[in-house]
Amino acid sequence: MARMARMDRPIFDEAQAFFAQLEAENTREAWARRRTLYDTGIRPVFAAVCAALTTFSDWRIYRPHNDVRFRADSPPYKTFIGAVSERPDGVGAFLRVGSLGLLVATGLPFPAADQLAAFRAAVADDASGPALIAVISALTVRGMMIRPGRAQPLKGVPRGYPADHPRADLLRWKGIEVNHRVRRPAWADVPSASAGIDDLLREPAALHEWLARYVGASALTAEDRFGPRRGTGAR
Repeated sequence: MARMARMDRPIFDEAQAFFAQLEAENTREAWARRRTLYDTGIRPVFAAVCAALTTFSDWRIYRPHNDVRFRADSPPYKTFIGAVSERPDGVGAFLRVGSLGLLVATGLPFPAADQLAAFRAAVADDASGPALIAVISALTVRGMMIRPGRAQPLKGVPRGYPADHPRADLLRWKGIEVNHRVRRPAWADVPSASAGIDDLLREPAALHEWLARYVGASALTAEDRFGPRRGTGAR
C-alpha cells in the first residue's frame, strides 16, 4: 500500500536521504533491505507530483535498475528517481530527485534523430539561428542555466556543416534544455510541489516556442525512437 510522505517536512526529504544512502552502498543487498521504502514512499510521492503537473503530462518514470549488460562497471541502481515527458509539439521535460535535490529540465533534452536533424538545420539557418541566440541570451540574463541536452556535445561540427560556422558550438549540441536545480525543495505536499515545478517548467516559454516552431515533434515510432528495451512505459 502506498504511503505518502509526512506533511510536517518537505515532500522530497525522504527521497534525498534514501538516495544519499544508496550512493554510499549501491548493492543488491542494500536495495533489498530498503526496497519497501522505495515502493511505498519514494516512488508514490514522486508519481503523485508528476501526475498533478499541468504543463506536461503522461510522465514516464524511470525504472530504478541500471542496464548493466553493456557496462560491467555500472552500479546496479540509479541514484535518483526520474521521469520524462513530451508535449505534442515536441517540447520535452525531465525531472529528477536525488541526494542533491531536484532537477527540472525542459526544452529538447532527449531529441529523436529527426528532431536533432531539424534542430541543427534551424541553428544553421540565417534567420532561426540568430533567433535562438537571442532566446538563449534573454534566458541567461534572467539567470537560467542553458545546457546541451542530456548527451555530451560532439567534439566537432557535425557532417555537412562548415567547421567555421558562426554557430558551430551550438551545432555540436545534441539537444538544448533549461535547467533549474533546487537543492532542498521546501514544498510540503503534492499540490505545492506540483505548482512550484509547473512554474519552473513554464519559465523558458521563449525556448519552447522556438522549438515548437523550428523543430517540432518526431515522426518516428516509439520502437524506432527508443528501441525494444525502452518502449513506451517506464525506462
